[in-house]
Amino acid sequence: MKEIIDKTARELVITQDLGLGMMPWMAHFFPEEGWAELHRRRSLAVLDRMWIEDGYFCRESHLPEMRFAFTNYGVSIGLQAADAMLERVERLNAYFEQYRSGDEYDRAAITHVMACNSHFPGRLIRAGQAAARAL
Repeated sequence: MKEIIDKTARELVITQDLGLGMMPWMAHFFPEEGWAELHRRRSLAVLDRMWIEDGYFCRESHLPEMRFAFTNYGVSIGLQAADAMLERVERLNAYFEQYRSGDEYDRAAITHVMACNSHFPGRLIRAGQAAARAL
């Protein structure tokens, strides 16, 4: 895995919400690695542009109306791991407590599992990270 990351990290461009959220989450496990800091910064910059003031991150920057609860919950986990945009984490959790897409994702287990993880990331975030945030 390290070899793949080392070869591709500089050129890797992520444009979808879930991948942009998961990269800071993965990176927080390797804070000393150059690729981790690079992708943490890149992901946070793109996510900042994808924030919709109603309280969610759009699926892609050119699709401002498209949103999925489960992918936003994944972004939430990444933001909490990066200790970034925590006010947006609260806002997206509140938004998706009310929002219903009207499709199968309203009932899909992944949506509810990710909601729980967004609200209570627990062991998904390194112990030191969670303890520092709790203070």
